[in-house]
Amino acid sequence: MERFELWTADLLFPKESGLKKGRRPVVVVSDGETIGDTGFVSVVPLTRELTKEQRLSHVLLCSRYLDYPSRALCEQITTVDKARLIRRIGYVEDPFDRFAINRALAVHLHLAPAGIIYVQEDMNNGYY
Repeated sequence: MERFELWTADLLFPKESGLKKGRRPVVVVSDGETIGDTGFVSVVPLTRELTKEQRLSHVLLCSRYLDYPSRALCEQITTVDKARLIRRIGYVEDPFDRFAINRALAVHLHLAPAGIIYVQEDMNNGYY
């Protein structure tokens, strides 16, 4: 399992949270070392609902691995048990999509101002 892989996951959210639970596609956003060291992984759920307001914490993904254009909801980042990951469906291949996910997470978590997110080149995975 690697960062930016796309998986189908069985997500469990409390009923009062208002978040959709059940089987949904997700993007793994944990780093490689964290993934190997624990039984848990951080993921961002995807939705095919594209009519709602676009936010800085949303990223539109049009991947050949997804059945439909989807929006990564980076404000809903969550940690799940690896056993909840059902099936690997692909990978976020586009380096600009990976950059956009990192930027959306940084904006949501207030790690840096929205205008000051730098790109670091990774020889294996392009930009992140």
